[in-house]
Amino acid sequence: MNYVKEILGSIGISPKRVQMFYCSAAEGKRFQEEVTRISDEIKEIGKSPFKQTAKNKNEKSKNSKSKSKKNAK
Repeated sequence: MNYVKEILGSIGISPKRVQMFYCSAAEGKRFQEEVTRISDEIKEIGKSPFKQTAKNKNEKSKNSKSKSKKNAK
């Protein structure tokens, strides 16, 4: 986990986005608490920078396709 967090940090992604915890199948309440805690932390961090990058790429791709169609006419 430490190595993964180090790599994420080096590429500009918050290492807090990756977490791991251990609990047994009998610890349902603990599991729920941990998942809620991690979800809250990720919400505080905000949207993934990869989503914004992918959105920008899709918009550029759509724009270039529509320009190509206009030029073809």
